[in-house]
Amino acid sequence: MRDTVVSVRRALLLVPVVALVAGCGEKSYAAKADAICKKYTKQTTALGRPKSIAELAVVADKTLPLLDRAGKELAALDPPPDKRAAAKEWLAQFDVLRADVREIRDKARAGDRASVTAIALHAQQDNAKANQFGTRLGFTVCNRN
Repeated sequence: MRDTVVSVRRALLLVPVVALVAGCGEKSYAAKADAICKKYTKQTTALGRPKSIAELAVVADKTLPLLDRAGKELAALDPPPDKRAAAKEWLAQFDVLRADVREIRDKARAGDRASVTAIALHAQQDNAKANQFGTRLGFTVCNRN
């Protein structure tokens, strides 16, 4: 009887440890992704806010390589199995946002303010969608832009 009680107590002590270890993969993935997003958000913020359409083209051009590197780092992360589909959707949406920035850059280079405005409005919707996926993945940085 005593052995059974000791075994039950040991098992009960292991439950929180097992739960903690099981949750670590997900938190680790979100924490790693958030660290990457934080690093690149800091770099893109340092580029400053453009004051003209010509400056917008320059800032967008400097932003694209940062987004490309961030995308590669984020894609290299291994999400937990139950989050893989959402991570795939989030990364696909990240690619959409990079395409939006390329379009904005190209239209800004051409001096086409109307197109820049239209693309920027569409990019806001794309960003909101990416943020929704990020929230589902447990992000606290990658879902805030």
